[in-house]
Amino acid sequence: MTRQAAKKFCEITGIPNYLVRAIASEFRMIFIRLYAFLPFQNYKIKSISSANKQINIIFGCGCTSYSEWVGIDCFFSKSVDFVLDLRRKLPFKNESVDLCYSEHFIEHLHQNEVTQHLNEVFRILKPGGRYRIVAPAAFRFIDRYNSDDKAFFALAFPWADRPMDAVRDILYFAGDHKNVYDIRELNYLGEQAGFDYVLESSANKSEIEILKIDRSEAQRVAESLYVEMIKSK
Repeated sequence: MTRQAAKKFCEITGIPNYLVRAIASEFRMIFIRLYAFLPFQNYKIKSISSANKQINIIFGCGCTSYSEWVGIDCFFSKSVDFVLDLRRKLPFKNESVDLCYSEHFIEHLHQNEVTQHLNEVFRILKPGGRYRIVAPAAFRFIDRYNSDDKAFFALAFPWADRPMDAVRDILYFAGDHKNVYDIRELNYLGEQAGFDYVLESSANKSEIEILKIDRSEAQRVAESLYVEMIKSK
């Protein structure tokens, strides 16, 4: 169903647009889950795992791609190496992956889904592996709203008409954002998943050179929180 057709359908039936979008998305994800079972997908996983090289994975890679990284997302694109529903079990063996990364991805997961995702990442990471997470700094937006910091909103969310619109978008994003995080919550979730350390970071300041792939524009940095979850050796 096209966007215009969906809008017309909602106008005629009175069914909320967000409900139609959610149902359409879940039907699409059924196809994605079935697609993941095709034999060639399993062959691709095996070929990467048996290549005897470092395996680095980006979750929710979108339309960006980096050399030496395997991109995973739920849609088809040249930048996406594996099309998967990341709310499900990851098709990698225990302790077979060196590094993981995601940027503005985990906020799209419900609480139980992010718990499962972190458990899965911990499972597939090798001892000494890291998961670098970049997420919207939602509480920063609330703090800056309470302090009436107009300069912050002009930098971090310049397309919003009002600071409250920016706060609303960073929290909900028309229903696409399902969760909010700060360093304490990510520390708690990381420890629950088994990670030994959860370190707060900043844009492109990782100790691991290959993990310095954060988007660096001032707007993105202002709106983002950076952490690394480390699995002990």
